[in-house]
Amino acid sequence: MDNETLKDYLANNSQVITIFMEKATDFLNRKNEDRAPARRYNDAEIARQADKMLDDVIANIHDKIVPHTREQTPAAWEQFLSENDVLDDLELSMTELPFESED
Repeated sequence: MDNETLKDYLANNSQVITIFMEKATDFLNRKNEDRAPARRYNDAEIARQADKMLDDVIANIHDKIVPHTREQTPAAWEQFLSENDVLDDLELSMTELPFESED
């Protein structure tokens, strides 16, 4: 399963992406408020940055699961995710995920 397929699967079968995007967007908006008014990002740029952050998280999740699946088919991945309650664990992780500035 590639990153895009994993992202689609998570979007259709859990709240992982929704939770992450809400937290990431809130974080980026708070960070944006600290910028000078003339340098603030518009909503489209905030959305692009949140999407990039999401892509990094999906890649990280993918890299953590790859060693545990023998076959790289969507069916094998779905079985692994289901048998190991990965979606529930990911949702919990996303709700507890801290977003902090790198100042």
